[in-house]
Amino acid sequence: MSKSIKKNNRKWNVPALKALASKYDFSTRYIKQCITGDRNPIFADRIKSEYSVIVNQLKEVLDNEEI
Repeated sequence: MSKSIKKNNRKWNVPALKALASKYDFSTRYIKQCITGDRNPIFADRIKSEYSVIVNQLKEVLDNEEI
């Protein structure tokens, strides 16, 4: 087995990762690997799309919140 040599400078949305990890009962590391494509289970596409939906919803809530 070889290790991945690509650099990951991506900023993760931790609440979205934790929500998906608790929903699917996986670790956040495994969820990240599914999103980046390092792991290819059958439902990886579903996890990717749900992550993007959750992130967009959180951005909308934070942008619409008046301080």
